[in-house]
Amino acid sequence: MIKIDERFLDEVGLTQMPANKKAEFIAQTQEELENRVGEKMSEGMTLNQLREFDGIMNNDRNTMIHVLSQIGDYREDELYQKLLKRHGVEEGTLEILGEYLSVKWIQINRPDYAKITSSVASELKNEILGSREQILASVTV
Repeated sequence: MIKIDERFLDEVGLTQMPANKKAEFIAQTQEELENRVGEKMSEGMTLNQLREFDGIMNNDRNTMIHVLSQIGDYREDELYQKLLKRHGVEEGTLEILGEYLSVKWIQINRPDYAKITSSVASELKNEILGSREQILASVTV
């Protein structure tokens, strides 16, 4: 997922936003980006796929077991090993397993995720660029 941060604010010309408004704007914009990506990704998915992904995101044990049974031995998967390394552990936790499953599920079911994310982020960035003056005026009032 693309992160909304100070660099993003610079790209859209909002670095002069008052410091006390930046964190709020960043959080709201990140949430909007995630919602839009989620909506776009759900287009064309079956109800079963949507339920499965929701179950993974909510750490539903039955869903996670079901998905793991389809994947096979996740412990040998390069992605899983990278997550263990990133978290500095040798054995996974429920959090790590959930992170692994969400990424793996997306790789399998929405291999166009990166393209979707990039496209949605670009659209959002253009909207903000087009509204930059109004945004700045609203936060300096």
